[in-house]
Amino acid sequence: MLFSEPRFFLFFAVYGVLHLIVPPRYRLWLVILGGAAFYASWRPEYMWVPVGLSLAAHFGAQWLDLETDAAARLRRLWLVLVVIFAPLVIVKYTHFVLADVLQAGVAAADYRWALPLGISFITFTVTAYVVDVYRRRYAREKSLALMLGYVLFFPHLIAGPILRPNELMPQLKQERRARDARLLLGISLFTLGLVKKLIFADQISAAVEPVYANVAGLTAWHYLVAIYGFSVQIYCDFSGYTDMAIGLAYLLRIRLPTNFLRPYGAASLTQFWRRWHITLSFWLRDYLYIPLGGNRRGKARQVINLLITMVLGGLWHGANWTFVIWGALHGAGLSLSHLLSRRLRLPRWLGVLLTFHFVTLAWVFFRAPDLATALRVLAGPFTASYGDAVVTLGKLAFPILLTAVFLASHAFDRHARLRWLSVHGNKVLQWGVIALCWILAIAVSQGSSAKFIYFDF
Repeated sequence: MLFSEPRFFLFFAVYGVLHLIVPPRYRLWLVILGGAAFYASWRPEYMWVPVGLSLAAHFGAQWLDLETDAAARLRRLWLVLVVIFAPLVIVKYTHFVLADVLQAGVAAADYRWALPLGISFITFTVTAYVVDVYRRRYAREKSLALMLGYVLFFPHLIAGPILRPNELMPQLKQERRARDARLLLGISLFTLGLVKKLIFADQISAAVEPVYANVAGLTAWHYLVAIYGFSVQIYCDFSGYTDMAIGLAYLLRIRLPTNFLRPYGAASLTQFWRRWHITLSFWLRDYLYIPLGGNRRGKARQVINLLITMVLGGLWHGANWTFVIWGALHGAGLSLSHLLSRRLRLPRWLGVLLTFHFVTLAWVFFRAPDLATALRVLAGPFTASYGDAVVTLGKLAFPILLTAVFLASHAFDRHARLRWLSVHGNKVLQWGVIALCWILAIAVSQGSSAKFIYFDF
């Protein structure tokens, strides 16, 4: 069930009515039941993922709290984390380790299982809870229902944002009013995400997907449009999903953290990762990079820690050597950025240009199904014929136009602007713009929506 498809609107209409009529003290149970129904609409047999990981985190944190000795607490933490990560590692990485790392000669279908939706995001969410309890940064919640609500709150359930306990649990404990002044803001954010998904991401994908499906016999223009187009596609797809999730949460009187902040306007790779998938970046920083030692043990160790963090971050996205390379590229880029930041001062415009192109070229490895395809796409603009530019670009005119419009308007993609407008702007005009955006989105998409890219992770 996608946020952008008709049956979700039916689901949310029913959920919204129940949200209005259910007494506040019972609304946590509505969150649990609604999230369970939302998740089960995909594959009900995988309900063990959110429920099982919630149970492991809840009772694991309880077990940690019973221990006062520091060394014993640390051992218990590692055991709890092994239990939490075991399903993800087994389901997602068994075939990769056997076939690609160990070269064990297993068949393509051996040890390859359908990936439960959202398992990576859910695993990181419950890990944040357990580690924060261990560090005594968040007091263990005694209520199992609250733990289930934390995981099953459906706006973030499938693809984030990755939440920490302090970002959601206190809000779930409050007896929230059913309605407030954030109605317009919630609908505005949802509409922004819908436009990004249906008008930009899905339409640009029409020029991107055929290239990665068959890299032979294409012109250089096709490769260029696919390279730059995917950079826009993945941003509009994922940030669009996040916009919709945050908007839906606002409608339910829950505030989720910002997950994107104009990342393609970043003047360095370090700045990019403070703006792209912010909740993942901070998770990797706080739960992996800093425990490894961060930048506290000299430059050489910092470089190693960055490489480890980003390679593992790449593997988190997918069990493929292409994700390893993508993570390693970003790890090397971040290391270089840190080493040169005090010695080399670039004009901001040049920093933005270089960062955008580094990120865009690295995305090729992220998108490609294998290394050979990635190298072929990267080489395409230099080795393929440009042919009849008028004919080729005429066929690709709409995706190119959308890519150009996005890049020109990216600087204005800020939630803060919508928050200001929802309070101070002309309400009639805003509702009119929202209606127009919906009409355009439905007309361009013809009422259909492609799967969100990050649902595969």
